[in-house]
This record gives sequence, structure tokens and C-alpha cells, in this order.
Amino acid sequence: MAQLGSFGDIVFETSDKRILTLQNLKQKVSARWGKHNLISRKPRSEFEGAELRQLTFTIVLDALHGVRPREQIEKIEKMIENGYVDYMVVGNKSMGYYQYAITGMTEVWDVVYSKGELARATLDITLEEYV
Repeated sequence: MAQLGSFGDIVFETSDKRILTLQNLKQKVSARWGKHNLISRKPRSEFEGAELRQLTFTIVLDALHGVRPREQIEKIEKMIENGYVDYMVVGNKSMGYYQYAITGMTEVWDVVYSKGELARATLDITLEEYV
């Protein structure tokens, strides 16, 4: 088994029995700038501080790869609705210095079998730095 990373109970891993990886990991780092208007002159810029970092990534939940899609979706929904906060780890290193709150998820049900059995889903997850 190769553990690629984790966010709380969500473990990104590959093995001969289970594959759950993240894709398209994006990090947004930005700053806040204020502007002070001056009469007949260009505005003056003022650095106000750093914004909270944001992470977005995609995970594919596939029953053929040993993952139970509905079970994972329900776990993530509870994390969002309960304000869960933890470190985002990729490899053996935490992303940034602080923990992240899972602020949103968009899900696509890719494959649904008879009687509503979800076989494959694609999730887009959004995390925001929690300071």
C-alpha cells in the first residue's frame, strides 16, 4: 500500500485492493490590497495582509477500485455540515502552516446501477485555510 496523503479520515492511497487518489490539486495564495483615493492623483495602494489559502481538488470514487462511493460521500457531507477542520497532507508534508476547513463539495454521479446503486462518482472538493 502506498499512502499518498490524507485529510482527516479521508486517506488517499493506492494498493492492490483500493485506489483513492486526488487529481488536479490547486492552491490559491493571494493578498488583500486597499486603495486610497487622492484628488487629481493616482490612488495609493496599501498592503492589508494575506488572504486565506484555498485548495481545490478532484477525487474519483469507484466501486471497481475498492471504494464505496455513497459511504465516502456521506462521510464528506458530514465533515462539511459539522465544520470539520484538519491538516491537508500530501506525501508526508502538510500543505501550508495551518489546518483547513472543508467548505464545499460538488458531486457527479457517473455510474448508477439498477435500484440506485452508485458505482462511480466524481467529487470536486474545496478547502479553506482555518487560522
